[in-house]
Amino acid sequence: MAKFITVKRKYLLYSFLGLVIIFASFLGVNFFGKAETDPVVENIEPYIKFVSVEFDPQIAVKNVKYGDEEYKGLKILPSTNFKVSALVQNVTEKTMNNIQISLTLISLKDRNQQLNKQGIIPTLEPGATAKISFENINALGDAKGESATNGQHELVLAIKANPDGGIDQNTEAKFTFNVDSSFNK
Repeated sequence: MAKFITVKRKYLLYSFLGLVIIFASFLGVNFFGKAETDPVVENIEPYIKFVSVEFDPQIAVKNVKYGDEEYKGLKILPSTNFKVSALVQNVTEKTMNNIQISLTLISLKDRNQQLNKQGIIPTLEPGATAKISFENINALGDAKGESATNGQHELVLAIKANPDGGIDQNTEAKFTFNVDSSFNK
């Protein structure tokens, strides 16, 4: 004797719809690639990195009042003539040659005012550090205790790529600060 199994059509329909949704999801992942769950950009280690940057005279962090406005935690350089020294390190396992480092000082009040200086480190062995100094840098503006915008500067230190010397990457460090000679007293 044969036994019949009856299945209601609505259960077949629901099962079929479930399989269609699973199949569509599978196709969507394959067509659009892997979903990126980490929005953070991958951190790439530079070949040559800035270990430290020193200013002479030193930059001080202060609460400053210009007119009616008070600025908290402002980075103040107390002189219009200063020196910047950078310590760079070769983090690769190969010797780097002819490392070109540029310093660009930009007035944030007038971005057309710029000062550029160039420096070269002839050779840097693997893991070694070298110090490069840029002296007699004249500020492009001075707050003089009166205006926060007159003394605003941006300093950019950049290591330029030089494939002949073994450097395939550009590396850059930026600093913003205010020049205010009224703190020099």
